[in-house]
Amino acid sequence: GTPGIKVLMPALSPTMEEGNIVKWLKKEGETVNAGDALCEIETDKAVVTMESSDDGILAKILVAEGSKNVRLGSLIGLLVEEGQDWKQVEVPSDCSDPSSLAPPAPALTSTPAGPSVSAPAKLEHQPGKLQVRLSPAARNILATHGLDPSNIIPSGPRGIFTKEDALKLLQEKQKGKPSELKPVVSAAPPQPTAVPSVSQATAVTSAYPRPAFPPISTPGQPAALGTFTEIPASNIRRVIAKRLTESKTTIPHAYAAADCDIDAILKLRKELAK
Repeated sequence: GTPGIKVLMPALSPTMEEGNIVKWLKKEGETVNAGDALCEIETDKAVVTMESSDDGILAKILVAEGSKNVRLGSLIGLLVEEGQDWKQVEVPSDCSDPSSLAPPAPALTSTPAGPSVSAPAKLEHQPGKLQVRLSPAARNILATHGLDPSNIIPSGPRGIFTKEDALKLLQEKQKGKPSELKPVVSAAPPQPTAVPSVSQATAVTSAYPRPAFPPISTPGQPAALGTFTEIPASNIRRVIAKRLTESKTTIPHAYAAADCDIDAILKLRKELAK
């Protein structure tokens, strides 16, 4: 074959590491003079026109329009000298497509699998009865005397079963009041539906593990999977994100906060609004 003149991806900016082929301005077989515009390349800052440094004929375009993340020094085209058969140009054996569009594909297919499997499993525990939150002192009293915390309504803040609640429950047990102790026990034998409540009560009275905090609000169901349009970030946006990340992770930051009393300003604002 005809030996060709290599056209490599140039560094069109000091910080450029890779670029995108936006458009080829010459077609295969066209004559190219030194200084002619060969193609448009999107760098990390702007879209720049690449000029040819040699005379000849554009014999082969190796990286098509729209190729992304082409590394510097990658072979993107071949020229031949005038008078040579450009159709028989010899493509180097070490030439490979520098485009890196394939690696992100597995990530897109694997990321939805994680949340879709784990999220519903956690939500299945919400409809059941919420466990009682016990203070350390109350847990010790209940475990010592074998008391059931579900027989009394907790009086602590945000539903915490306090030491006073445990002592009150202990006094009621010693007095033998059946009003608050028998409903759970008597309802269990005749009705099979009450068996889960008995099992929960025995589990609490036997070990008293530290329960999870009940949610303040009921979480909503996960949204159904819908369609979306993925818009790839331009090189400029990618560089901005990279620089901001480096600034946040490698440079020490100091934060300051100040409280301001603006009651007088709000009062003046109301007076002026009248």
